Amino acid sequence: MEKIKRFLSKIKYYRAVCLAVSFITLIIGIVMSIIINAGANKYQDQTLAKRWDKSGNCSHISVFIKDTAFYNKTNIDGFEYELNNKLDFNSVYAEKEDSRRFIDCYVAKTSIYLEGPSKSMNVNCMAVGGDFFKFHPVKLLSGTYFSGNDLMQDGVILDEETAWQLFGSSDVAGQKILYGDRVLFVKGVYKKSEGKIYNYAMGDKPEIFVPFELLDSEEVPLNITCLEVCMPNPIENFAANIMTELITLDGSEFEIVNNSARYSVENLWMVYKNKKYRSMQNHDIIYPYWEKIARYEEDLLAPKAVVMVVSFVVSGTVFIGLLLYEISKLTKLKKRNDDLA
Repeated sequence: MEKIKRFLSKIKYYRAVCLAVSFITLIIGIVMSIIINAGANKYQDQTLAKRWDKSGNCSHISVFIKDTAFYNKTNIDGFEYELNNKLDFNSVYAEKEDSRRFIDCYVAKTSIYLEGPSKSMNVNCMAVGGDFFKFHPVKLLSGTYFSGNDLMQDGVILDEETAWQLFGSSDVAGQKILYGDRVLFVKGVYKKSEGKIYNYAMGDKPEIFVPFELLDSEEVPLNITCLEVCMPNPIENFAANIMTELITLDGSEFEIVNNSARYSVENLWMVYKNKKYRSMQNHDIIYPYWEKIARYEEDLLAPKAVVMVVSFVVSGTVFIGLLLYEISKLTKLKKRNDDLA
């Protein structure tokens, strides 16, 4: 009788351990899932698809291009034309008649010399076109954004440091500055995001935003290094595949990133798997600050995705194993009782 009691106590202990392991690993998996979801929605630069179409049927795709590929506004015009044709061919239409099927933006990096009331200075700038500030809504201290649809492409957005150096204040929306013999207007002043990761990604030099059309010319066209599109994605990889087809450059001259899928478990698993080789770039593509930050977040979340998957697998396996064991015991007990009857 004593041996039977000891055996039963071991079985109970085994059950308790299995249930505890299953419960603890389940909680770990849920916590990791919450952390990953929070990280995926942490930066507005990566969440346009969710903001633009809450149904989740669109994708945000980025194309990063070598400066030496000489991708310019003529290429953008051709790309937009062909994208419209592709969407027509695939019978992809806007939900409302007055809405657009896709929005895009493009960026070229350069520097310009500005003259203000307090000081004249050479500043780094991003020449941006399309709906750039829908993709990247920098925090404004004053004023408003400019748009590619503005009638006059003569407004600029200064960073806080440049505003102080040129005017001695950050509340300078509407003020005039000189770019050569052209008069420009300050549309707004933005504040750079703070924190170590932003300092590393953005650098410590002042940087302003200017309309692409302001600096682009037929004689000296700007080299576009980033193109972003938010478009319908009725089936998996539809948007990414179309973008790959329409970028008419050599494969070594550009890289396509599906921003909408970059924090998926599958992608984070691949990031973790290839972590040894991520820093070994074999191309000369220079990523903008928002992409550097997104990749930093991928590196942080990738091991958490692995822990999440392993935790859910262990939790499910242990629980199902215990359940099958109990079912097996009950089946044997029932069979024994039937035999005795």
